[in-house]
Amino acid sequence: MHDAVTSSLRKGGPLALALVLGCGSPMPMIDAGTPDASPPDSAVPDAAVCMLHPGDLPGTRNIAAGALLPDMTFETATGSVSLTDYHVPCAPRAELIIVRSLAAWSGHSLWHVAHTTSLMTHPQRARFHVIDVLIAGVDGLPSRSADLPDLVARYDMPPDAIGLDPTERFGPVALGGIRLPAVMFIDARTLQLVRPLFVPRAGAVEHEVDVQLARLDGASPPAPYNPTLTDARFSDDEWDLIQGMAWSSTLPPDASNAHADDPAAAMLGAALLADTGLSPAGVACATCHQSAHGLSDGRAVGHGVMDVTRNTPTLYTAALTRWPFWDGRVDSLWAQALGPSENAREMGSSRLFIAHRIQTTHRTAYEAVFGAMPDLSDSARFPAAGLPGDPAWSAMTSADQDTVTRIFTNFGKAIEAHERTLGPPPTRFDAYLAGDLTALSAMERDGLHEYIQDGCADCHFGPQLANGAFHSIAMPGFGSGAALDVGRIAAFDILAASPFRREGAYADAVATDPLAGLSAFPESMRGAFRTPTLRALSETAPYGHAGTFANIHDVVVHYATIRMPMTPDPRVAGVVDPHVVGFDNVPGRVDIITAFLGTL
Repeated sequence: MHDAVTSSLRKGGPLALALVLGCGSPMPMIDAGTPDASPPDSAVPDAAVCMLHPGDLPGTRNIAAGALLPDMTFETATGSVSLTDYHVPCAPRAELIIVRSLAAWSGHSLWHVAHTTSLMTHPQRARFHVIDVLIAGVDGLPSRSADLPDLVARYDMPPDAIGLDPTERFGPVALGGIRLPAVMFIDARTLQLVRPLFVPRAGAVEHEVDVQLARLDGASPPAPYNPTLTDARFSDDEWDLIQGMAWSSTLPPDASNAHADDPAAAMLGAALLADTGLSPAGVACATCHQSAHGLSDGRAVGHGVMDVTRNTPTLYTAALTRWPFWDGRVDSLWAQALGPSENAREMGSSRLFIAHRIQTTHRTAYEAVFGAMPDLSDSARFPAAGLPGDPAWSAMTSADQDTVTRIFTNFGKAIEAHERTLGPPPTRFDAYLAGDLTALSAMERDGLHEYIQDGCADCHFGPQLANGAFHSIAMPGFGSGAALDVGRIAAFDILAASPFRREGAYADAVATDPLAGLSAFPESMRGAFRTPTLRALSETAPYGHAGTFANIHDVVVHYATIRMPMTPDPRVAGVVDPHVVGFDNVPGRVDIITAFLGTL
């Protein structure tokens, strides 16, 4: 029908005349009480109502609540989808186009994706179409086609179309931060944005379908939406998100490490983690990862041979981390273990030194896991110490360098096997998740409710209470000026050059390259750091990638004021992620969130 109408309009035939005479209707206006609403700038002439050509869409076509929208085209896995694919200017009754903007790192977005069935089986399903657009992938980068398969796999029922919107074209609709998912209700006859919703509760989108269709039909609206609440606080989506925060010992596999779940490798890794003899300076991994401090160190920044410039993360839940380190400059736990050992400020060791130490002290346990060790006794071939860039290392043959590097790599793989056994200690919050609603006080449960409402669970969700993505949150760093820590954006070159990647020669199974097609990280990654776990939060102060904040309360205040800083901080790089939403910095609100976080 669309093709027939288009052809007739272009030719000016009788169908075009019939449409002009019979299809005109007044353009519906947005509800006066809709947040951020503004009336359209001009009415749609009757003749233009039936136009199907994106280039001829009449009116002021800007991106705002109440405005007439321009056509938008989104790349899909098999082609593209446009708003005008569902534009029905001469429909006998009102229809809607519903666009849901999603991010794969967003807990609320993923909930709505996994519960799409209720929308797609709505009683008025024949009167609307649903387009889901992905704005960002799991790591926080603008969405790419490679992100779509994982998203598609999460649906319980797919929408009419799934596309990409890496520039987030509906962003201007929101003010003061963009909460996701953002759901746009569009009049399919005029392409007017009649209603935006941000982070709708379970059932709210379905209810809004009835509200908007009734309004466009000139009918009475349905009764107000009142969701059922668990613990007198939480809607179904919120309660599901909370339940999903329960710790599980079931971990994602690491195919790049064939020994990741080998108990013998884990025992070896525990011994290596504690061995001060792996460093000429007597510094062990455990020097900075202490049980008394939640497997952190209680310092603002780590200290091995000397101070470093970033805070020591806890090892609890490390097995769920896609990109270890604050800037994600490696892509596996075994590769992470290698970095500090050869860092002159941390352990001050080298792969040759470590290989010799393993042979003299851990050989039996090593060989039980990785097989016979090569003979390293010839000091002419295998000097006592050395790493790439050292003269001693450069004098070795490439084959001998590879032999030592493989022992060094196995050192990291054994430590990863141990770290995968480090589940977080149980807390009162875990008891609450298990069904004991009295495990938290009323104030702490109110704080959990605010945690959900104020956007903390946008990033801190799931068993790790983290999404593994990178966000710029105006967290002050260790340096300024030329020493300013710019975070994720500087990690690309390190990653690209590393031989210890999941798709590299030292991986036990080669993975798909997540950097494929990229030559650099986008500017949005300037000042972005990995979302840290909130597990063992009470034990791991101070907080932030540079240990800036001494206590949980100060971190909460930072988020409350994130969009209204008093003065620019020279220790902050980049601009605040538009999806990080501040909230009112009032004592009651800050205090109850702080109280809840103290239960983790």
